[in-house]
Amino acid sequence: MSRFVVDSSAKSNGHGGARAGAGRKAKIAEPKIVKRIPVSLIPAVEHMISQLAGTRLYPAQHLPVDSWEIAEHLSQLNIPLATETIPAGFPSPAEPYISDYLDFNQYLIKNQAATIAVRCGGDSMHDAGISRDDLLIIDRSIIPKHRDIVMADLGNEFTIKRLHQLDNGCIELHSENNSQAYPNFIFTEGDTLAIVGVVTYVIKHIR
Repeated sequence: MSRFVVDSSAKSNGHGGARAGAGRKAKIAEPKIVKRIPVSLIPAVEHMISQLAGTRLYPAQHLPVDSWEIAEHLSQLNIPLATETIPAGFPSPAEPYISDYLDFNQYLIKNQAATIAVRCGGDSMHDAGISRDDLLIIDRSIIPKHRDIVMADLGNEFTIKRLHQLDNGCIELHSENNSQAYPNFIFTEGDTLAIVGVVTYVIKHIR
């Protein structure tokens, strides 16, 4: 989970802002890494993490109750991948039309240990192509950058927003829905924005 310590020049623009109690204070912001360890050491490592959880050395990381951790052992299913893009319709799945086979586990998940899936609970990012109940693939190992769509922990709620890192050091989370008024979140002096992860894929249910 990434954290941004916000510059003192951050101000509200009247379209929402940091809510009371939003964000968590932290003096140390450090990146997280994924490491491979021997299976025999897993119980000892988990015990150590549980002992440190909630302390200043290892702040507790909360996830939505409906988030799905990707299974430890992924199945493999190769789907035929057509040779050309199709403007309408789809060719017969005969071999001459097939250029490759696609495994969606490998396509959607770059870092299995750091990936979760969540359902979008609102329409504030509709103009970005994200609608209510869409399934979002979240990679927690990616370092968020300007204009990434991120899942953020505001301290009292989670949200999906567009991350804006301004030249003056301000950090903002923007909604993208011109048809309705949704708040932006602007973080003021002392606030710490916790980024759960970066949205890498959006899966829509069409039928």
